[in-house]
Amino acid sequence: MSRLRLPLSPAHAGLRLDSVLGGWLPEALGRDLSKSAIRRLVMAGTIWLDGRPVRRPGMLIAAGQRLEAMVDLGLMRDLAGAIGGFARPAVGILYEDPWLVAVAKPSGLLAHVSADARRPDLFTEVRRMLAARSRAGSASTPYLGLHHRLDVETSGVVLLATDPAANAGLARAFSEHEVEKIYHAVVARPGVMPRRTWHQSAPLALSGKGRNARMVVVAEGGLTAETSFAVLQSTRAALLVEARPVSGRKHQIRAHLAASGLPILGDVRYGGAATIAGEPVARVMLHASALRLSHPVTGKRLEIDCPYPDDFQTLLERLGVSRLGASLDSPQASR
Repeated sequence: MSRLRLPLSPAHAGLRLDSVLGGWLPEALGRDLSKSAIRRLVMAGTIWLDGRPVRRPGMLIAAGQRLEAMVDLGLMRDLAGAIGGFARPAVGILYEDPWLVAVAKPSGLLAHVSADARRPDLFTEVRRMLAARSRAGSASTPYLGLHHRLDVETSGVVLLATDPAANAGLARAFSEHEVEKIYHAVVARPGVMPRRTWHQSAPLALSGKGRNARMVVVAEGGLTAETSFAVLQSTRAALLVEARPVSGRKHQIRAHLAASGLPILGDVRYGGAATIAGEPVARVMLHASALRLSHPVTGKRLEIDCPYPDDFQTLLERLGVSRLGASLDSPQASR
């Protein structure tokens, strides 16, 4: 990864971030970049101001700030094949049968279509993949049903229905919390270590507005939220933590870990560090590692695992954490 720095002068003050980048990055990288490609770099967390990633292309530059770009030149080459300025995401299939498909969602990919039709999303990409494999000459659009989502920066397994016959059972399984969801997160090692396993039952409520809004633990009111946690590995700098949410509230794992004094690395919204051991953390280090459920049509037990993506695995290796062969059987036993 290349680390590029631009000394900002008083002349830059008051200019939009994407405008400054548009005048600097193409020359620094030796290649043309469209406005939408620059916007995607910002949204991906590769642009840093004063040592922290920023994700607002339209923010105004202030005098005296330090601007840096953490650019992977290999990924930059993929922009040449982008559509609408956005790179084609790599979505891998983890499991498939006549009724279901489970895929590995990469970080940075929306779960569903957004207001910006040019921006890739998981639902559209999976449908495109299924259509490309269908019989030649078929004019029908593959059916797809989405029953759960991941935050845009969270990577990991997402399960979709490919036949309407699976919808009722899948909807019931998720709504009645019959699906076991297992997440892995990387956090900075605190001064005082947490217990090996713990269960957090703390209601959440939305605080703030717009891009700064976040879920916080409240003493009264709020939405019921429960998560079981287990420390899988620890090093001198970091912990690998497993989370098993019982409920499915927005930002639940992120908020509960922050309330426990263990904000996820890269999750600056919830107080997570943007760097660790001298290394930048480009995104929220949260990965949906596995789903466990009964098949909504056949009743067969499904155990779907999703390998760590490269950025997650690389950070673990740099921190001296190796992936375990299996997660703990039942952190809920410590309630």
